[in-house]
Amino acid sequence: MSVNRHPRLLTAGITFRDLVISGIDELPKLGEERYGTDFVATWGGVANTARIAASLGARVQLLTGLGDDPNSEMCRRELADWGIDLTPSPINHGWALPVTMSQARGTERAMTTVETVLPDPLPEPDLDGIDAVVTHVSVPADTWLHEAADAGIPVIADHGFEEGYDPGLLDAVSGCTCYTPNAAEAMQLTCTGDPVRAARALAEHVPVVVVTCGGEGIIGVDSRTSEEARIPAVAINPVNTTGAGDATLAGLAWSWGWQVSLARKLDVAALVGAIVTSRPHGTADPLTPEELLAWVPCDRERFGFLGELLGDSSD
Repeated sequence: MSVNRHPRLLTAGITFRDLVISGIDELPKLGEERYGTDFVATWGGVANTARIAASLGARVQLLTGLGDDPNSEMCRRELADWGIDLTPSPINHGWALPVTMSQARGTERAMTTVETVLPDPLPEPDLDGIDAVVTHVSVPADTWLHEAADAGIPVIADHGFEEGYDPGLLDAVSGCTCYTPNAAEAMQLTCTGDPVRAARALAEHVPVVVVTCGGEGIIGVDSRTSEEARIPAVAINPVNTTGAGDATLAGLAWSWGWQVSLARKLDVAALVGAIVTSRPHGTADPLTPEELLAWVPCDRERFGFLGELLGDSSD
């Protein structure tokens, strides 16, 4: 079976300048100083998803807000070097790219962000030839996202709760094709105490729901086909979880169009997220299909299908 290893993806949302310290033995308390083992400056938010998807082979366009500050200029240059098309992204004069400082200890992290709201909403993009849209959805959602989903272009949406959630969130994601909350977000949004029940409840509003559960794996419910899948986490030693959700989202979007079961697509997403999490520099380093194939001998029953689909990388 052949698969499209180079889908055309539009990634849309906010980009951050991420400054990440990992390898900390314990997150510092107020007034304490702790030491890490690694530091990396990279691009967070939707740019994380764009970078990982591009390194896997997707042809990626990025719709994000950029300013005229040094971080924005550096972002444009570095992402263009990765082959990401930033043509859809407007420049907002006088605005600066948000900056996040993240401290990572295994599966734990602490973050501080400096951010000002974009002065203008992101423009409606040209979706001609786009295979899927991947977005960090805003509330309310941009009208074009729901129009794209209605027109048959898959729209895969994520949204962070931060300190709470907007009561309009369910309406925002309900017009999308797929919603990918983590377990805590899904349970809070549905007022349930179990991620499986939460996924099923959300699937009454969104065609496909993918709930990430950290070390407990991923739950998927496709209300269009009545398919349910619960796949285990990939056994790795987590080093830097900053951007792990963005990487998982990239893996899901990259494999979305494959003619395989939902469980297989979740296996791809889980493996992409796990490999990124196991590295000190996380999403800052490239992730290639060859790295996914290297996992096949570790668990042929689970990942053997990758060898069948990706074994010939000549194209």
